[in-house]
Amino acid sequence: MVEGSSFIDTSALTGETLPQKVEPGDKILAGMVNNPGLLTVEVLKPYKESSASKILKLVEHAGNRKAATEKFITKFSIYYTPAVVFTSLIIAFLPPLIIEGAVFKDWFYRALILLVISCPCALVISIPLGYFGGIGGASKRGILIKGANFLEALTNIHTAAFDKTGTLTWGVFKVSQMVPCSGFSSKNCSIMLLGQNTIPITP
Repeated sequence: MVEGSSFIDTSALTGETLPQKVEPGDKILAGMVNNPGLLTVEVLKPYKESSASKILKLVEHAGNRKAATEKFITKFSIYYTPAVVFTSLIIAFLPPLIIEGAVFKDWFYRALILLVISCPCALVISIPLGYFGGIGGASKRGILIKGANFLEALTNIHTAAFDKTGTLTWGVFKVSQMVPCSGFSSKNCSIMLLGQNTIPITP
């Protein structure tokens, strides 16, 4: 930031609900919302390298990561659909040729009934659409899920603990740094800064 002073809303990027004060020299990311003041900001990176662009790409490519159910249905439809169509063709054309008195119009109608009843659309379309709807609904509420496979993994979660910014953690803490107090060595007086391994809502 070049000039001005204000409070910005960073909740879209960090989940922090409290506005953060910024002054000249502070770094502002794309996606942060300025509240009361007037700011003059220098753009340092192109849009494709911005935080907002990266989040948008994650949402757009979420559909490429399919869940196991989606993969099974896709593979199943590759064999099921041709089988249904081929069976309908047999029902429509074979009986009139081999059965005496069979009327093509009647058997063609029966073949159409088989196509309607056996139509794989309910399976092939509804299941992927359900995952897309779940990912889209979550993104509207500020929850980023990186793919359908992660959405399916959420069904196995028993308990989830969030901090105030909405970050999920493994719950495994470790000492990342030792800072000795003034006049003491690290052996007898230290402040332990705890670090934690974090995981996003949608890996």
